[in-house]
Amino acid sequence: MIARRVLLSAALAAPGVARAQAWAPQRPVRMVVPFAPAGIVDQLARLLAEPMSQRLGQPVVVENRPGAGGNVGTAMVARARGDAHLLLVGSSGPLAVSPITEAQLGYDPATDLVPVTLLNATPLVLVVRAQSPHRDVASLVAAVKAEGREVLYPTPGVGSPQLLAQEAFRQAAGFPAAPVNYPGSAPAITALIAGEFAFTIENLVLVAPQIAGGTLRALAVTSTARAPLLPEVPTMAEQGFADFSAGGWYGLLTPAGVPEEAIGAYHRAATAALADATIARRIGEMGGPPIGSTPLEFRSHIRAETERWRGVLARAR
Repeated sequence: MIARRVLLSAALAAPGVARAQAWAPQRPVRMVVPFAPAGIVDQLARLLAEPMSQRLGQPVVVENRPGAGGNVGTAMVARARGDAHLLLVGSSGPLAVSPITEAQLGYDPATDLVPVTLLNATPLVLVVRAQSPHRDVASLVAAVKAEGREVLYPTPGVGSPQLLAQEAFRQAAGFPAAPVNYPGSAPAITALIAGEFAFTIENLVLVAPQIAGGTLRALAVTSTARAPLLPEVPTMAEQGFADFSAGGWYGLLTPAGVPEEAIGAYHRAATAALADATIARRIGEMGGPPIGSTPLEFRSHIRAETERWRGVLARAR
C-alpha cells in the first residue's frame, strides 16, 4: 500500500519534470475516466479538472469511457500514442491487475502509458453484519475455520481491489474460500446486509454510511495505518496480520510518446491542484489524503503493485 505522506513540492520533482517550463496545450485537454460517473475515479477527475484548466490555460474536459472494469477507457488512451492533449485518471485494477488476469488486454501499462503522478489511495475495510457475533478478526477467522467448508464472500468483480484483498486475507488466515462476483459494490454490500455472506472487504467510503447507520460493523481496515474516517477501527496488522495492506489507488497518466515538456506541465498542474487546501479536504473525505509523486515514483509503484498481486494470484491457483 502506498505510504501516506505530504505532497512533494515542485523542488522534489524528477529532473525531467523540473526542466522545461515552456510547453502548454494548444486546445482543450480530454481527461478520460474509464469508469461511470459518480465513482471515486470520476470524482477525483472532476476535482482536478478546473484547477488544472486554470494552470494550463486550456479547458480540461472529463470524459467517461466505462467498460470491462476500466479496461476499455484505459486501452483507448493507451492506443493514442503521442497525443499530448489526452490524459487518463487510471486506477489499480486496469494498471496493475488486468495485465495479470487478462490474456488479450490490448495494452501494456509499462510501455503504452506514461505515469505523471499518484493522486490518491483509499483503504478497504473488513465488515460484517451488525447482527454478527464477531467483533474482531480473530473471532471471525476462528468461526470460518470451524465451519470446515469453503466459505463464499461477495466482491464487486474480477480484478477489483476488493477481490484481491479478500484472497490475500484468505491466504494469510488459512481458510478455504471462493468469491461470488457481483457487477459492482452496491449489490455485494446489499447481499452482505441480507445475511447471504459472513463478511466482505469493501471500499471504506462505500460502507461508511452502513457502518454509521448501524447495519454493518467494521472489524479492520486494510491500510498500514488507521483510517482518519474510522480512527477507532484497528488495522489488519494490529490484529495479527503483519504487513497486510490492500486498497485502491489512482493516478494521472498520458499516452506513451508524449513530449517530456508536456509531462512536466501536467505534473506541475496536478500537484498544484492536490496541494490546494479545499481539494485536499475533499479528497480526504473519499477515505485517504491526496498523494503527490514524481513520474518515476509512480512508475515504480505500478511495477511493485503488479508483482505483489501477481504473487497473490499465483498462490490462489
